[in-house]
Amino acid sequence: MKDKSWLAVVCLIAGIPLAAYGLSGGGALFAIVGLALVLAFWFLAWQWITRASKPTTPIKPAADAAWSMRDQAPRAATPSPASGGEEKDDGASRRGSE
Repeated sequence: MKDKSWLAVVCLIAGIPLAAYGLSGGGALFAIVGLALVLAFWFLAWQWITRASKPTTPIKPAADAAWSMRDQAPRAATPSPASGGEEKDDGASRRGSE
């Protein structure tokens, strides 16, 4: 395990009993120190979670990125074979006649 992992484990193991003792009547100083250690554990755990969600390999840009084609006209829609070659009429061409 790395040093931060050991530090997080120690913070959790020491923080919970100190906070419990301090909050149960042992004194405010123990409660504050214990809660600070538990918060330090959560901070270290959150760092680990966010670091684990990042990709390990760099993301390569696309060969034909969409923003390089913004000056070109869009291609005409081709009918899919599943629709039988017929395009659906959504009424867009008749909207001005109503």
